[in-house]
Amino acid sequence: MSHCLLPRFAARAAAVTAVLASTFITAPSMAQERLAPAAGSSSATLTDGTQPVVVVTVGSINKLMQDVNYITGVAGQPQFGGIFAMMAGTYAQGMNMDQPIGVLVPMVDGTPQPIVVLPTTDVRQILKRLEAQTGPVDELDDGTLFVTINQNSLYIKQNATNAVAAQNQSALKLAPENTADLFKGMGNAYDIAVRLKVQQVPIEIRNLLIDQMRQGFEQAMARQPDSESARDVAQNSIEQLERVIQDADEVNFGLNIDQANQNIGLDFSFAAVGGTQLASVYGGQQPIPSRFASVIRDDAAAFVHGASSIGPEAIEQAKESIEASLGMIKGAIANEGNLSDDQINEIDQYITRLSEIITDSLSEGRSDVGALVMAGRDEFQAVIGTFVADGSKVAALAKDLSTKVPNSPDAPKFKFDIGNFGGVTMHLIEADVPEREEEVRKLFGDKIQVHIGTAPKAVYIAVGRGSEDLLKQFITAGANDNGDRPLGQAKFRLLPFMELAQSIKENNGVAAVIGALSSSNDKGEFRVITTSIPNGSSVKITIGEGLIKAIGAAAVAGQRRQQAF
Repeated sequence: MSHCLLPRFAARAAAVTAVLASTFITAPSMAQERLAPAAGSSSATLTDGTQPVVVVTVGSINKLMQDVNYITGVAGQPQFGGIFAMMAGTYAQGMNMDQPIGVLVPMVDGTPQPIVVLPTTDVRQILKRLEAQTGPVDELDDGTLFVTINQNSLYIKQNATNAVAAQNQSALKLAPENTADLFKGMGNAYDIAVRLKVQQVPIEIRNLLIDQMRQGFEQAMARQPDSESARDVAQNSIEQLERVIQDADEVNFGLNIDQANQNIGLDFSFAAVGGTQLASVYGGQQPIPSRFASVIRDDAAAFVHGASSIGPEAIEQAKESIEASLGMIKGAIANEGNLSDDQINEIDQYITRLSEIITDSLSEGRSDVGALVMAGRDEFQAVIGTFVADGSKVAALAKDLSTKVPNSPDAPKFKFDIGNFGGVTMHLIEADVPEREEEVRKLFGDKIQVHIGTAPKAVYIAVGRGSEDLLKQFITAGANDNGDRPLGQAKFRLLPFMELAQSIKENNGVAAVIGALSSSNDKGEFRVITTSIPNGSSVKITIGEGLIKAIGAAAVAGQRRQQAF
């Protein structure tokens, strides 16, 4: 094959390499097979000793009215909060306004039977108001109330502090008089919360779900032009999903509008059955000291960080996934039809080399990556660092790939081994920015410079004017972390990016968003934190008040533009 490949071939090789590089960065999280985190947990049972498959709670009427009123006011739409309060007040008469509403879903004879739990000491008062829609209320010999709603029967039983309702009368006996333990960790802790006990779902139903997924994958694979390689990927995915469905123990979700802390919180959790392979996967992920934890800083416009151990089970799963993905990529390239055998073989060699870098890094049983963005008016810098088993192999691969870039005046220039800083070998990629690209020039200057650093166990990349100094700070700070933090975390602040966008090109809508963000304490923050829990993982997502204000300001600006026309 010629020394200088055709431009199309070079672009394709670079694209494939980029896909695998992104796989390398995300492989650790994929290896963890991480799902989402948690509202709370409860071992409480129904009266027959079983646990409900699903528990759903909605916060008390008072909590909902206060929270909806707060969030609609923040978003600049207070009228909707008023409408909600009026409707809730009308339909909630007769209920305890300070206690949550709940739904329990047990399995009765293999069928889910929802049981609604209303906080009231007099359900007749509520039913009396609904009589126009339901008709008169009948009372059975045992005191159970009976109504018909849209031709559906509903049985209702009054307890001391609540009333329970179900379509199946026998299901009412399953609800204990006091349901507080079943709602543990939920209730008024959230505006809405859901708990799923997967092992309470009969194995026959879980197997049926798996069979249906397999059938769907088989049908999809039959339509693929390269069905054999795609089948390997699908088979790997199905096996992992099957493991999740069979070994999962509990899934939790909760949403809370937090007035005190001025944010909306979303909590997720997933836990596997103890002693299973899936539990071992989660048990293998624990926080470790990180070379890249310095990205966690208050003045960042955005950062992403994660550093954890990876257990043997997770490593093996990740390797299988990567191998299957590689097979599909290679198959797609071979079926392209526009490449010679030599070109296909050369691309295959690059893919194989990158695959070896990824799998060798996974084999060391650790994941460590950090990325930081500094932004603001006339400011943009970004830096990323990631653990690798052998940084010299990354450098060698980059050098070989650079020789395949077409030799044209506007092609990027590669400079390797131009210096050493703190044990990190420095490299540089430069590309001229055409004069016609005014906005790009405002962001990067007349040249885009990408600084690359390779160390024995790390790779660094930095971009943006002045990013070389940021990269050196990043490298220097690498030894100052002891691992006492969550598994992973990320933060994004909208204000710096809006200020950057406005400095490049002024826009009235962006100006409105900046105005809303400037008056908030969090400047439009979005944050994600992942922690390890026994046999599982927990994630908390926080949406700051400033971000909600910005969304409201953008909506108002959009309405005004529409009215102008």
